[in-house]
Amino acid sequence: MSMTVDERAVQQPRGVTSQAAWFREVRCAIWEQAIAEREDPRATPDAVTPERERLADAGILHLSPIVRQLVELWKEPEEDEYGRLKPTPDAFDRAVRLMVDAAIEAHSGKRRIPPGRASTDSEGGVRIEWIRPGASVHLVVSAKDREEYLYHEVGNDYATVDATPEAIAYWLQRID
Repeated sequence: MSMTVDERAVQQPRGVTSQAAWFREVRCAIWEQAIAEREDPRATPDAVTPERERLADAGILHLSPIVRQLVELWKEPEEDEYGRLKPTPDAFDRAVRLMVDAAIEAHSGKRRIPPGRASTDSEGGVRIEWIRPGASVHLVVSAKDREEYLYHEVGNDYATVDATPEAIAYWLQRID
């Protein structure tokens, strides 16, 4: 079931300073929710929280569509014959948190998060990919070992680095 949010109900950022503050407020709300939601992994997951829905529908250029893709993956059936379809709650929360923090970092450096594509692996981990001719960046958030890494390839330069908001913003700027 699709949730419709009246655009008047979503606080809209005004200017550079308040947009950064709004990002931080959303990030804090997601983080507080994650801490409060230490659930039994065998329990049926709850619906997507209103904070996540608002972030997905906030119209933040290129970030909201990526978060919307993650929310859509969250609403998928648990698994199919190939494995898990929906992200684990932990992988979902870490991916959203990394993307929000990377958007804050990118914005502070006058950069942006380019359009990307989100998917899951067979264990419920999250993958977000940005593929361009001759360049790509892949964010991998594992389901099991609580590790995130970023694989980047620009021309002949390629490597794997820890997925930090700063690294994500930097490498996405290189391919944009």
